[in-house]
Amino acid sequence: MKRCIPITIAAVVAAACNVDEFRPVEVGDPAPPFTALTLEGAETGSADLLGGPYMLNIWATWCAPCREEMPELQELHDTYADRGFQVVAVSVDNRSDGDQIVAFLEEHDITFPVWHDPTWAIQDAYFLLGLPGSFLIDAEGKIVRKWPGPFRPMDEDVQVDVRALLPAAAAQP
Repeated sequence: MKRCIPITIAAVVAAACNVDEFRPVEVGDPAPPFTALTLEGAETGSADLLGGPYMLNIWATWCAPCREEMPELQELHDTYADRGFQVVAVSVDNRSDGDQIVAFLEEHDITFPVWHDPTWAIQDAYFLLGLPGSFLIDAEGKIVRKWPGPFRPMDEDVQVDVRALLPAAAAQP
């Protein structure tokens, strides 16, 4: 009887190790599809973003590093929005925290689209172990670069990558 327990545990561990679905998203992968709600309550999602490059930021109002990078995300959006690029943030705050999200956005003059996923399904889809998480995605929906944690959106290397995704006429600094 004692020999059955280790064999059973080994079988469970072996089965868990063979699951392909638990692979983190990597550069070059298609961006996982997701749905979220606008702050007005309308359903939206990744399908609405295809056709133009964008930065997807997954965040929450209670996350200090998330809050710190928001002004630079706004600056990135302001710098490239008129050239076909946008920043989109998806908050994973609780369903009841909509007023907190709006207050934060107003306080920091955030004007790019901010959506809400209180189910955290987007965090699971992008295999984030914590917040924030940001993904640079091309017009066809492929991940070009990822930051699983805080980053500096206005660093030159980020801007070089953004400009590379813009149409030739729009990519001029």
